[in-house]
Amino acid sequence: MNVEYKAKSLQPTEYDNDTYEVEQVTLCPICKKSISPVHLNSVFRGDDNFIYIESHLLCKGCFHSFIASYRCSIARNGDVDIGELISAEPNKFKEQIFDDCINSLSPNFVKIYNQALAAETSGLNEIAGLGYRKALEFLIKDFVIHEHPNDKEAIKKMFLGNCIKTYIDDPRIKTLAERSIWLGNDEAHYVRKHTDRDVNDMKSFIKATEYSISVVLITKDAASMSPK
Repeated sequence: MNVEYKAKSLQPTEYDNDTYEVEQVTLCPICKKSISPVHLNSVFRGDDNFIYIESHLLCKGCFHSFIASYRCSIARNGDVDIGELISAEPNKFKEQIFDDCINSLSPNFVKIYNQALAAETSGLNEIAGLGYRKALEFLIKDFVIHEHPNDKEAIKKMFLGNCIKTYIDDPRIKTLAERSIWLGNDEAHYVRKHTDRDVNDMKSFIKATEYSISVVLITKDAASMSPK
């Protein structure tokens, strides 16, 4: 959906107060809720190729204001294209909440995953993937140690891939964890092997792995109950 904002020029130009059509911000960068923000004011500047607009907007959910930045291409005939949303700031980090059984099983997974998420939220996309890969290793190894406590020291020293092949029997967890490793390795290496996938796929696989592990843990807890 597009909207029209009236903007005041930051340059001495004949277009002192112009109206521009731009993409509407649909997600608040602060509270992460779906929104139709209130337009407070906008300013713009331009060159021969683009019009740059900054709009001060208000979220009607959390009542915090933020700045949306747009770029409009200028055609040869002078027409201005619809403004492309470049960013919405401040983009605040919202912590991922996990089930109590995961918090108890692997607090380091929770800590590292949220640090990677904070990096990604801050635009540090090139290092966030490495953080997610490290979080996965803690989750898998803590789960395997939980299931095989007598092998704890050996598990701690094993490569993650070997750990999965040796100790993970559940085909869902094994498949998800192995694919997550593949994508995690792509985040660390110069050449990517899986060019049709990215860090979002890895996050989806890790979340599914975490969910599958939580189901195993909760099921075992339920099975430990005796009839009364």
